[in-house]
Amino acid sequence: MAKAASKTTTDTPEPTGSAKTQFKAEPKAPPAPKVVWYESRDKEPYGFDVCGIRPIRNFSNGRLEWEVPEDQVERFEQNHFFRSSRVVAKAIQKDAK
Repeated sequence: MAKAASKTTTDTPEPTGSAKTQFKAEPKAPPAPKVVWYESRDKEPYGFDVCGIRPIRNFSNGRLEWEVPEDQVERFEQNHFFRSSRVVAKAIQKDAK
């Protein structure tokens, strides 16, 4: 008795095309938004929001710092605390080599 040729089927499809077309590169993550840093001119005993942005306390010097997205800088600088110089733009120090 001759055995009938049995076909085995699998659920996984066979790859088609070249390897270059099978694997697509994942899109790159969007660049991180640019920010501008501001700080209180003097030491502040209490934190206060400016334009709805909460401060970060810098414990090394007692000042408050705000990380402001680039698209909100103009609105931030219209605030009373910035206009009266209670909040100023933070001086950014470049790494010395």
